[in-house]
Amino acid sequence: MKEIIIPEGTDPSALPFSPGVKVGNLLFLSGSAGIDKNGRVPGPDIESQARQAFENLGEVLKAAGSSWDKVVKVTCYLTHPERDLAGWNKVWKEYFPTNPPARATVGASLLNREWLIEIDLIATV
Repeated sequence: MKEIIIPEGTDPSALPFSPGVKVGNLLFLSGSAGIDKNGRVPGPDIESQARQAFENLGEVLKAAGSSWDKVVKVTCYLTHPERDLAGWNKVWKEYFPTNPPARATVGASLLNREWLIEIDLIATV
């Protein structure tokens, strides 16, 4: 049986997807770009957008009763991997300083030209 996870303060009618889906002890989080709740990017750099994306995902983890230490797989999509990989790795290490989860990082074209990053993940609860 699946359970839809929607963080407090999120209007589910405004989303064409579920922020998180819990099945058994697994939690699947939809991709989050580095934008705030008003749809604005916090800055033009990868580090500020990566931190915002992680903050967004952290809200879903919290709503599901999970946490960063329970993340098992992360997929990151970068619009400019050749330029932004070092900044992405810096922020990654802030959230996963030890025992990091499995990860894939790929180059991608995102829906908005201002977006530099989108992250999705799988965790346990």
